[in-house]
Amino acid sequence: MNTHDITDYVYRDAVNGFFELPTAIARGLLPATLQPVEIHHGSSILTVTAFEFSDSAVGAYAEIALSIIVSPRVMAGEAMPRAAMYPFQVGTTTAASRKHGMEKWKLPHHPEDLTVAFDRAEHRVKVSASCNGRPILDLEVHHPGRVEWQEVEHTYQTFMHDARGTYLSPLVMRGAFMESEEELGRLTWHGHAFESRITADDIDTIPFREQWMRDGVESIHPIQTLEVLAGR
Repeated sequence: MNTHDITDYVYRDAVNGFFELPTAIARGLLPATLQPVEIHHGSSILTVTAFEFSDSAVGAYAEIALSIIVSPRVMAGEAMPRAAMYPFQVGTTTAASRKHGMEKWKLPHHPEDLTVAFDRAEHRVKVSASCNGRPILDLEVHHPGRVEWQEVEHTYQTFMHDARGTYLSPLVMRGAFMESEEELGRLTWHGHAFESRITADDIDTIPFREQWMRDGVESIHPIQTLEVLAGR
């Protein structure tokens, strides 16, 4: 892979909460070519991710992404990704970043600018997202004092889908990383039109896993078109 083909996004914070979601709902959000990963029978995984990008090809912006964790694609000669995800809804704070995400990465975006605020403390970060003054969600992630920050380089896979097919883009996250399963965080889902296919009653409000990355770079590889697989 030519390193000039990789697109870098410098971030101040990347915050992620993992929540249980009924598999029936997860399947309804996925194309037939992708399978959800279940944490236990009947329960799949919704991730709520918030980025504050300080530098990118389209400038500084914040982003909220909702994804379903799916089975990864195992590539010959490549390391197994840490996780694979299918973002089914994305929102950003600028028109330029929204256009960039749709055209370059084929990701579905909310058509209006969001307002995203990061409230940081030493061991906690709270992200609040709204649109036109109406709240969308509040995500709170905690860093237990006994959990050490680690400098990491993690590989993931992102899947996309449109009328022409299904796509895959590997990405690498570098930066200071914290992960906790102490269930200290919280999600408040306000029922905004940003994502109307999921209600507050569908989601556990306490994340079973919390992640927080700081002062790093997200490096996304070019999109690969995948062969059509048999649907479920």
